[in-house]
Amino acid sequence: MRIRTRLHIVTAAASALVVIMALLFYWSQQRLATANRAKNLADEIVSSVFERNTLRNDYLNNDNQRAKDQWFLKQNQLSDLLKSAPANLVSISDREIFTDIQKNIEGSSAIFQQILNNRENIGVGVLRTSGAIEIENRLVAQLLLKFLDTIADARKLQEASNVLIAATQRTAAWVSLSIIVTVAFFLITVAWSLGRIINKGIESLQQGAVAIGAGNLHHTIPVVVGDEFSAVAVAFNIMSGKLAESHAALELDIAARKRAADEIEGLNQELNQTVSQLQGANQELEAFAYSVSHDLRAPLRAMGGFSEALMEDFGDKLEPEARDYLGEIVIGSRHMGQLIDGLLTLSRSTRGELRHDRVDISLMAGRIRSELERSEPQRRVEWRVESALSAGGDSRMIEVVMRNLLDNAWKYTAGMVEPIIRVYAELEGSERFFCVADNGAGFDMAHAAKLFQPFQRLHRQDEFPGIGIGLATAQRIVHRHGGTIHATGAPHQGATFRFSLPYGEEE
Repeated sequence: MRIRTRLHIVTAAASALVVIMALLFYWSQQRLATANRAKNLADEIVSSVFERNTLRNDYLNNDNQRAKDQWFLKQNQLSDLLKSAPANLVSISDREIFTDIQKNIEGSSAIFQQILNNRENIGVGVLRTSGAIEIENRLVAQLLLKFLDTIADARKLQEASNVLIAATQRTAAWVSLSIIVTVAFFLITVAWSLGRIINKGIESLQQGAVAIGAGNLHHTIPVVVGDEFSAVAVAFNIMSGKLAESHAALELDIAARKRAADEIEGLNQELNQTVSQLQGANQELEAFAYSVSHDLRAPLRAMGGFSEALMEDFGDKLEPEARDYLGEIVIGSRHMGQLIDGLLTLSRSTRGELRHDRVDISLMAGRIRSELERSEPQRRVEWRVESALSAGGDSRMIEVVMRNLLDNAWKYTAGMVEPIIRVYAELEGSERFFCVADNGAGFDMAHAAKLFQPFQRLHRQDEFPGIGIGLATAQRIVHRHGGTIHATGAPHQGATFRFSLPYGEEE
């Protein structure tokens, strides 16, 4: 018999046993659930009957009207409990006990009602006669008997439930043990049978592998028809034949690979030289941008200063149109100065070596908040800064990132009735992101690609002043730290900027 056929038989038998065990488990769980429901019902009946008895004694001994009202309330709850009990809750014998409990509850209710009627007939404050007292005592005795009978029946229901639980657990344990023993015996027998077949095949393959390992590439092993090892033997013999053919080709391939490796090494050297040249060109470009920006300051300062002096000294002698032209020159000079400052900041963000500092983000946000509030003390903004936020990296550059993001949040919430600025952190997978969110003007996600481009702005200058360099600088700093930065938002619904700093987390 083939090994695959044997394994199919074993799988089918194991599946049947698993189904049997699943059915047994389902049966035992249903039985246990039924018994537990019956036991819980009996426990609730006992508890309710004892509470009724306590309330009844309180009323009879102390004429407590509140106890009488509570007795009726408990009576109604107990009646609802008995009515709502499902018909399949217990066995046939237990249903008879359940019926007796219902009758006792109804009888006790009727007796208690008679006691109340007798007392109402006598009247409040009227001294009861010995005959009335004797009648009430008999009714109380009957009520006590009903109470004892109800307790006894409930105890029987509890005992029957406990017996059912124990019997179900014993039956399930014995059947499970029998199935486990049968499965173990069956598996041991099949494993022993398969082991003999497999060991013979493995020994044959091992001898062939040793022969080929010793250099005899033309060695073959005998083919025995009847099981899967015959196919393995045929494949082994074909392999041994092809190994001899491949040996010569392999030597040729090794030589070709060596030549290819030499060529790759030469290409890598050329690539490294190209990378070095690109790095040098980038550094020169950054230095050139820094130098140009720095050198433009002096003539720009002169142009702006002389224009302002001309306005102050000769403004009253100039035509209105000329004064307007001078004003535009002054405004343009200031704007160009801001652009140069932005270029310098952008250039500095990609130069120099990164420091390894431990940065308190929460403290930094609080310091920037204080500066913003002092700049516009008339504004009222709700700040929500999460405590104990910290990161690793260059503290000077991280402060540039936080200052740009918080400046934007402060600027774009200027027109809100209840502006809110939040600083917090969140995890995305294994990466932690620091977030700056606001409920200000927001932006259209269709134009989100422009946010981090230098001198690109999504709002008009007269709405929100700026030069469009802050987010580009923040992106470069975050990228230098090996992180990412992105933004989400919607028009008039605020914006959220999220950035990570894995450079510092590695330390």
